[in-house]
Amino acid sequence: MINTLRSGLQYTVNNLKPVIQSTFLPIHFKIEQSINDYISSLCKQNLFKQALDAFDFLQKHTSFHVKPSTYAQLISACSSLRSVDQGRKIHNHILIHSCQPDMILQNHLLNMYGKCGALKDAQRVFDEMPKRNVVSWTSVIAGYSQQGQEIDAIKLYFLMRKSGLMPDQFTFGSIIRSCSSLSSIELGRQLHVHVIKSEFGSHLIAQNALIAMYTKFGQIADALDVFSGIKKKDFISWSSMIACFSQLGYELEALSHFKEMLCQGVYQPNEFVFGSAFSACGSLLQPECGRQIHGMITKFGLGRDTFAVCSLSDMHAKCSLLDFAKTAFYHIERPDLVFWNAIIAVFAYVGDADEAMLFFSQMRHLALSPDDITVRSLLCACTSPVTLKWVLI
Repeated sequence: MINTLRSGLQYTVNNLKPVIQSTFLPIHFKIEQSINDYISSLCKQNLFKQALDAFDFLQKHTSFHVKPSTYAQLISACSSLRSVDQGRKIHNHILIHSCQPDMILQNHLLNMYGKCGALKDAQRVFDEMPKRNVVSWTSVIAGYSQQGQEIDAIKLYFLMRKSGLMPDQFTFGSIIRSCSSLSSIELGRQLHVHVIKSEFGSHLIAQNALIAMYTKFGQIADALDVFSGIKKKDFISWSSMIACFSQLGYELEALSHFKEMLCQGVYQPNEFVFGSAFSACGSLLQPECGRQIHGMITKFGLGRDTFAVCSLSDMHAKCSLLDFAKTAFYHIERPDLVFWNAIIAVFAYVGDADEAMLFFSQMRHLALSPDDITVRSLLCACTSPVTLKWVLI
């Protein structure tokens, strides 16, 4: 069998060497290396497109048996690339060239179809599975949750429990996020009880999801209760709680926890936690505090991060330091519509229609089209019929 594979691949390489050297196969490709190992090595290096190209090319020009582990890596490559067409192609290859895929391969297919948004394909694979484990249920639940079909995700969750299988931390993470999107606090508390009663009650994935859920519900006491009960907090725990305080009007607590997180010495803030800190400073009208935090941005390598700088600009605007707000905004290299909307809203907020219109003109000069948020901010900034007419034009 090995000799057949080698001779077939040798023939392909010899006859298509110019194509090979200009595409995915390395110049010093060794024929002795098995095709499965070669494709697997590409996947392990995160060269997903090259791995799929190699599979397409080699399966057309050679006859070789694909190992289940290679299929699994190819399906994972499709997941990473969000390529449902390639995923379907690999799936069809499995069905044509091998027997019914085992549970491991089926779970990989469920995960791939879910991430690619092909929920009908995922449901079809799930329905055809003779046996399912926790990974199977979690994969399809996560697929529905990620694609905004929260009710279907929750229905599957309760069917899973009815089947006798207990959720794991990943199941809880997905289903709690679905509950957050539905804004059902009663269901959220029910899920919280399920988490506590499970063996995964102390797992960070579930606990962090609960903090985010209670934040969305505006239940700061519940969020703080979960946070306080976490023995070994990670960065997500801290940033979720800081965001919770900042969003719900507890700015001093947000800054206090931000400082405490830094004092731990093991967490590197990202642009989003800096955004929460800047928002708290702006609400408290404490620009000096904001400038101290600004000094940390460069230290952590976020000096030119778009989100962090835009948050800094918004903080200055709330403190009526509009020149600082403009300077911060102009440090953003390539602001997209979201950030133009943010700076326009900043000046609309303080009633400076001229500056709001100036930024709007600059945005239009860059060929960016306004959306509903842009127009709403401009209408709020307008104080005269003449300006209103200009906006609508």
